[in-house]
Parts: sequence; structure tokens; C-alpha cells
Amino acid sequence: MVRKRAFTLIELLVVIAIIAILAAILFPVFAQAKAAAKKTACLSNTKQYLLAVMMYMPDYDDAFPIIQQNWTFEADPNQPNGPDQVIGNLVQPYMKNLQILASPGSGIGEKERMNDLTDPNSVPYGKAQRELNLAVKADYGLNMQYFGRMGAYCGTNNPYGYRGQSPTQSQVAKPASSIYFVNSVWYRENGVPVGGGNWGIDPPCRFDTSNRDTFPRINPPCTSFFWFGAWNPSWPDDWNVFGGAWPYHSGKIANVGWADGHATPKRIPALTLGCDVRDGWTGLVYDLDQYLWDLL
Repeated sequence: MVRKRAFTLIELLVVIAIIAILAAILFPVFAQAKAAAKKTACLSNTKQYLLAVMMYMPDYDDAFPIIQQNWTFEADPNQPNGPDQVIGNLVQPYMKNLQILASPGSGIGEKERMNDLTDPNSVPYGKAQRELNLAVKADYGLNMQYFGRMGAYCGTNNPYGYRGQSPTQSQVAKPASSIYFVNSVWYRENGVPVGGGNWGIDPPCRFDTSNRDTFPRINPPCTSFFWFGAWNPSWPDDWNVFGGAWPYHSGKIANVGWADGHATPKRIPALTLGCDVRDGWTGLVYDLDQYLWDLL
């Protein structure tokens, strides 16, 4: 009689241990590969968003799009054809895909992006309101104080006198080293991003060492302007610790779109070159050649 060879218990345990060790080695590699793929997809979205902006400008006297038209997020009797329009809506004819405005690295779905804004089902606009909400919650925040300032109390006919202003291409001295978009966050709860992104972000500094205001003036002059509270490095748990910018990729890297149309990943400290970052713009720009946010 021939006896059949079978695995012993020790052999089975050795094989199981080897498989467990291989899994422990490979799973982090898989996670890193997945994170890298999301960063790459997000970088592609940044590039496509920028290309839409580049195509928009020749049709509007080479001016960058303003951040927003009237600063209202709901039904407005003065706008019977739909709600307000922000930059993501203004360039949609050139982009034709609202999904580009959401970073794969954020993991926040459309339903959550509707929160805190006007419900599309509660106004007659429906689809247009949904599109506005998605553009407001874009994960690519505009460098608004330099490229899309929104003045308030400007003496116009609407209730708050809002006036949007943006530069032309010729007014940007070094477009390849001027930040235009950065990955952004709407809000954070217990340190975790919620709600989606933010269509505008604040730069880390404002005044230079000569106390000169580096922000462009709004013409005609306005008595105020819209801002999000600047950068607040002493408030690490606050949503705008980085002025609204956020490193979605491995908690360290944010994708950046530049004013010439190219896009690169950057760590947050790399965005503060030439700037002594302090709460509420109390720090100064000490090297204008290194500073990456202004138009000079």
C-alpha cells in the first residue's frame, strides 16, 4: 500500500508565515502606488483646469477670469437665468467637465460638496445651482488676492458693491513662477478635511519690508475686499492654517498650477519662499524674487 504524502502542521505554518510576511511587505507598496496614482490624476486635473483658463483668456482681451461675478450663492431675482458664476463655471465652455474640479486625493463625493450651500432642489435653477456648488467647492483654489480680487463696497448698484478684478497676461512678470491654483480645502473637523475644496485661497504674505502692499489695487477703489483670514501657522487645527491650501497627497504635497499653464507637486513649505509667514499677514515678504504668489 502506497502512503500519500501530506503537509505537516509545521510546513503549513511556515507557508502561512511566509505569505503573511510577503503581504506585510506588499500592502504598503500597494498603498503607496495608489496614492501616487491619485496624485498623478490630480496633477492632470490641475493641468486641464489651467488649459481651460489659457483658452478662456484670448476671448476676453487676455485677462484671467475673475474669481466670481456677484458673490451670492443662491437664487437672485436680479439673475433670472441662473445663480452666480465663479471661476470654475466661467471656464466650463473650455473645460466641459465639472469632474475635473474634484481632486482624486480628497475622497469627498458630490453629495458632501452640496453641504453648506444652496440646495439645488430648493431653487428653480436646479442643474445650474448644482454646477455652481461644485465650482465653489473646487479642490483647486485660485490665488485670489493677486489673480482674482473681489472688492467690496465699490459704489456699484448691487447691495454690497462687489467688483471682481483680474490681471492680463502682460501684467504677470514671471508667469512660470507665479502660483495660480493650489489644492484647497473647504473646512476641517478634528483635523480631517470635510465639504470638499475651496474656489479661492489666500497667499501667505501681503506687505513687503518697505511696508508696501503687494496686492493689486482695485479700480475704482473699494473700501474693502473679500478674504478668508490669511495663513495662520499658530492654528495648526484650523481650516485655513495654510490660507485654504491643503496637502491632499500623503498629507505633505499639494499640486500647484502656475500662471503659464504648467503644474507641479509641491510641499507646503516650498510655497512660502521669500515670505516670513505669520498669522493674518503680519509677516513680511522679505525677498520678492523668491516670493511665488505675486505678479512681479
